[in-house]
Amino acid sequence: MSTAVPPEIPGLVYVQPVGSGGYADVFLYEQQMPRMPVAVKVLKGEGLTPAIRQQFTDEADTMAQLGDHPYIVQVFRADTAADGRPYLVMKYYPPPNLAVRARRERFTVEEVLRTGIQLASAVETAHRAGIIHRDIKPANVLVSQYGAPGLTDFGIAGQLGHHGGVGDDVAGGDDDGDDVGVSVPWAPPEVLFGQSNGDERADVYSLAATLWQLLVGRSPFEVPGGDNTAYALMPRIRSTPVPATGRADVPVSLERLLALAMAKDPSARPASALQLARALQAVEQEQRFARTAIVVLDEQGQTTLADHSGPRPEDGDDDRTRVRAPKAVQAQAPAPARPSPPAYPAPLSGSTTIPAAGRVTPHSGSSTAAPNDDLADEGTVRVDRSRARQAAGSTGNIAPAPGEAPASGTAERPQTTLSPAVVLGVVGVLVLALVGVGAWALAGRGEATPTPTPSAPTLSGPTDDAALDVPQTPELEARAVTGGVRFAWSYPGAEKADTFRLRVAPTTDGLPDARFQLPKSASQTIKTGKGRQLCAQVQVLRSGASSVWSEPACEKAG
Repeated sequence: MSTAVPPEIPGLVYVQPVGSGGYADVFLYEQQMPRMPVAVKVLKGEGLTPAIRQQFTDEADTMAQLGDHPYIVQVFRADTAADGRPYLVMKYYPPPNLAVRARRERFTVEEVLRTGIQLASAVETAHRAGIIHRDIKPANVLVSQYGAPGLTDFGIAGQLGHHGGVGDDVAGGDDDGDDVGVSVPWAPPEVLFGQSNGDERADVYSLAATLWQLLVGRSPFEVPGGDNTAYALMPRIRSTPVPATGRADVPVSLERLLALAMAKDPSARPASALQLARALQAVEQEQRFARTAIVVLDEQGQTTLADHSGPRPEDGDDDRTRVRAPKAVQAQAPAPARPSPPAYPAPLSGSTTIPAAGRVTPHSGSSTAAPNDDLADEGTVRVDRSRARQAAGSTGNIAPAPGEAPASGTAERPQTTLSPAVVLGVVGVLVLALVGVGAWALAGRGEATPTPTPSAPTLSGPTDDAALDVPQTPELEARAVTGGVRFAWSYPGAEKADTFRLRVAPTTDGLPDARFQLPKSASQTIKTGKGRQLCAQVQVLRSGASSVWSEPACEKAG
């Protein structure tokens, strides 16, 4: 918790500290007129360089430009306190943020889909305004008292099309741009290894990694109990396939979408946050969840973005880019028939408790969230990108999102008058036909043709089947051999290019925290002392996807 002295700000009364980040403190104040709680982000006095001041000003300008969006934290004003420290006055979001919540509980699939669509709406809006976030992660997503997410901390945001170095960022930097502040667990490989300073697809990757963490409780390439320092994570992010969530209630369509959005090759990811949002909507429809609207800002005329999947210009007389009020972009209308059941069971049920609004009262404890970069945990670190190697990645594509359902025709049909005799005759024929069909079905001589049902958009492309085919769970056997234990496994649909992840521990309780081995064949002998027990689990890896862990197998060494 911050020990900094809160500044005196006219019209605001200090309540309590909220948290502290790398270069700023956040405090809770109460605004006197109109009376409401506000969060005040204040730059720390020590080490306040001109570059940091400029970055703070840029953050204020960026958030003010986007602040009308319902899923971006709103900035009310910015100024400099009497003691010379710059500050931002922002909308207050009570604790906890998504990083804290993800450590305490597992989100339901429905809530993750809804949150993903809402955040993708915010990211798409920023992209349409020419802004990339570059630091999307759970700690930078706050939650309002009504349960709506708020994307915050645009401190290292950049302009689309700008390929220079970031320079002085929250973790420090050099003017040559070789060092860039990134949050490693959620950053894409092309950013970590110096091929890009971030673009739309990099934000798509970070958003997908954030959703993965909401499902699992940790970042995608974090090893429970292992070495999870930044420089241990980076090789995994570059080379290790995206792991499956391991949750039985997560549908395979969502597993594949997250793996695709975190593809090593940026060109294999959804091309825009809007495309990711529509794919998430399709999973919602597949699971028969309530549909979440995509909220983006409308565009007029020419745009600086390469992706033109948003609304088109209404006329050709005005070539300026104008921003209008938020507009809800709906997915295709749900079909009347129920789609085919998913490969996994329905998601766990859950509810969100919404605290009542009221006057500001101090909170206690360390769970208080803040609209700041690294107040909860995951800090932004400095990466020397000039020594990084080119990352190798998988490829794939995503099919175009489903279009809007076509409007029905409005032309009136000519009215036809039928005589009573004709009507009675038609009714009689229909009754006889129905009786005949019923008798035929009861006699077992026929089978009803299933009603065609819609399905979620297929993640397709020239390499999708290979890149995103989730392997089946392997069966593992353990056998004692002289001086060790030999583990061997098999599974349906094995492919020559499959690789494996094996974890070994003395007992099954130690397996979740065990270090991984990466055997290239479907067997491995582990040496140990005679009579000592070894337990193992194995997972199949296949070009961007991984199987569920096998059941443990144990044996004592011969």
